[in-house]
Amino acid sequence: MNVWNKVFYALIAVLCVGFTVLAANKYSLTKEWDAKIEAQNAKIAQLQEEIAALQIALDGNPLKAAETWDELGLRVQRDRLDALFRGDVFFNCAPLEALTFEVDKDPITQDSILGAKIAFTVPATYGLSAFADAGTDAFRQGSVAYVFDSGFVAGAEATETENVDDETVAETAEVAAVEPRYLGAFKFVGAAETQANLESVGILTEEELTAIQESQQSGRAWIVCVDRLPMNAAAPDVASLIEADPTTFADLSEETKTYFQTAKPKAHVSELFPGLCDASQFVDYQSVLARKLETRETEALLKARRSLALQDLTRVLVDQLVSIGAEVDEATQALYAAEDFEAAAARKLVPSYTEQQATLDAELEKMEGYRDLAKSKLEEAQARVAECQAAIDATLAENVRLASEIAQAQIALAENAKQKSENGGEPTTAFALSGI
Repeated sequence: MNVWNKVFYALIAVLCVGFTVLAANKYSLTKEWDAKIEAQNAKIAQLQEEIAALQIALDGNPLKAAETWDELGLRVQRDRLDALFRGDVFFNCAPLEALTFEVDKDPITQDSILGAKIAFTVPATYGLSAFADAGTDAFRQGSVAYVFDSGFVAGAEATETENVDDETVAETAEVAAVEPRYLGAFKFVGAAETQANLESVGILTEEELTAIQESQQSGRAWIVCVDRLPMNAAAPDVASLIEADPTTFADLSEETKTYFQTAKPKAHVSELFPGLCDASQFVDYQSVLARKLETRETEALLKARRSLALQDLTRVLVDQLVSIGAEVDEATQALYAAEDFEAAAARKLVPSYTEQQATLDAELEKMEGYRDLAKSKLEEAQARVAECQAAIDATLAENVRLASEIAQAQIALAENAKQKSENGGEPTTAFALSGI
């Protein structure tokens, strides 16, 4: 066997061994990764099931009507529990100040959009540490507070429901200056000891700002409801709820259980101030107020859009009036401001139609002058042409007469010459014959 054949066989054997090792490694690696991918797919499927179960736990099963507490979903349960905790309510607050500040500027008129900064003190029985600048519960900073004018003088003691006779109710009712009314929504920006500082939320109208300042200056007490508005309906029977579904409240803290078991309708204003205000004055307007505020913001946006459209139409109107340049009647002038018309006149780039008409009228008058001048010159020329024609006619007639006389003289001269030639005498000259 040739030595090169042996070398070739040896190389083939080495390549076969290497290929076998690579194939074995690839098989092992593929098997390992297939196992990992299968494990990851199983984990993804498990996570998807857990996400679906968590979604149902949060929002409830959308395909089934909730029949028990557990089927409501955590969000609904939390909302219902939040409805039981009516938030903080501060009664008999003494207003200190009600100032205005610039929130923003109107995008069209650039007028200041004002908000209100208010401050009030609460009775010493209340604590404002949660709303303080460096309070332990700093998250309460920015809490929304709904402020009401209670209608009675600040400092008047609230009467309790028990042991209240008709005379006390009548005497207390006499201090009420106005009916209780809603002043607006505010947010806490700071508090110290018994004083709270708040700023208005959203856009306030001039009437609302005036009402807030009037209420502060009147000295009437304020009722401040934090986070939620009060209810005028009786508080729910919490004890019956706990007895009906004890497992639902099993995981609650002792403090929360104690609250539920001893809960009183503290937000029921008519019980705290009997005779001072009708219970229907303070109802659970939480959702109603939210919808109204949303509607108000929507209407404010619509108003801004319409104001922009009106501004565009006004700009078009004044631009057209400036372009026309004619006198504007009073009814049309009432549609725009004088400064709008002045601005349109300042940005005018070409003469108005009236100015162009006046220019054309001046040019026309000038051209009519040229026309009349040319007409007079033409008539003068025509007269001169007529005179020249008459002179030419006279000259022609004279020329004809002279030609006739010359012809007669020449004929006479020719006849004379003929006679003289026949008689042998001297011919008569043409001058002699012509008589010149």
